[in-house]
Amino acid sequence: MRQRTVFALVLVALLAGLGGCSAAGSLSMSPVNDTALAEEASHPAPTDESGDDDSDLILDAIENGTATAVDDDPPVEAQLPFRHGGRFYALDYAENGTEPGYKVDIRVDLNASSVDGTVVDYEELPAVDREALEFALWQGRSDANLGPGYDIGVNSIYTEADAESSVLAPTQEYDAVRYEGEVYPIDAQTERETLTVYRYEASEAAESHEAYAASLRERYEFELSGLSDGERKIVDGAVNGTYWVEDSDNEAFDSLVDRFRAHEPVEETDYDGSYVVRYDGDLYWAEVDYGSYVDEE
Repeated sequence: MRQRTVFALVLVALLAGLGGCSAAGSLSMSPVNDTALAEEASHPAPTDESGDDDSDLILDAIENGTATAVDDDPPVEAQLPFRHGGRFYALDYAENGTEPGYKVDIRVDLNASSVDGTVVDYEELPAVDREALEFALWQGRSDANLGPGYDIGVNSIYTEADAESSVLAPTQEYDAVRYEGEVYPIDAQTERETLTVYRYEASEAAESHEAYAASLRERYEFELSGLSDGERKIVDGAVNGTYWVEDSDNEAFDSLVDRFRAHEPVEETDYDGSYVVRYDGDLYWAEVDYGSYVDEE
């Protein structure tokens, strides 16, 4: 059985720190050979020492052909294959029924002046509860701008097997946890949840870096040619780095976005895409942040 933790941070300083570059778009161009191209277009498979449930799921699927997970959403969704032992594996999944489980919201007070009730040492918690609290206790304590009351919330999915071993769900047995010498009040609220059983299958996408790179070039490669002066300036500025577009009416970048989107990306979201590009005789892994240059439909 697996348990996946999703973190909901409510710390003002952490949220404020998420503000990043306000560029309207960008283009990055990295020169690649077969090895670099294959690795850009894949994920490294986790190691046995990774120790989290998603890692176990990926390794089980690759090494055994199939693996099963129980969750409220697919725990692993990857457009790109995983590389393992010099080979490349694609992971696909299908829903395979449901199981009863729990959604558990755990809140932690990271700067309480006093603590009432029963206290448990973090090391004595069952593994499923330690996993649920680990990030909150490790990361949350580093923030200096904590307010009164609960500071961070942890939303976790527990299977029936998880709940059988838990001391936080479905019934909270302790009021606080002692972690690295400090005591933190906790509050756990549990709701019944119908969980989905996901069956994962791994299939070999390529037997080597060279074979995978060849398939990428055959399917995705296109040439950037016939560029205007403005387009070439952007592309030249992106080679071996990133060209940031600061305004939302850059005609040359708008044209480049159209050029890229006319071809199939290796990986894409609504906001960006990754491409295999040949430019002036060299091969590049290109990453385009479309920014404000994608028309709303």
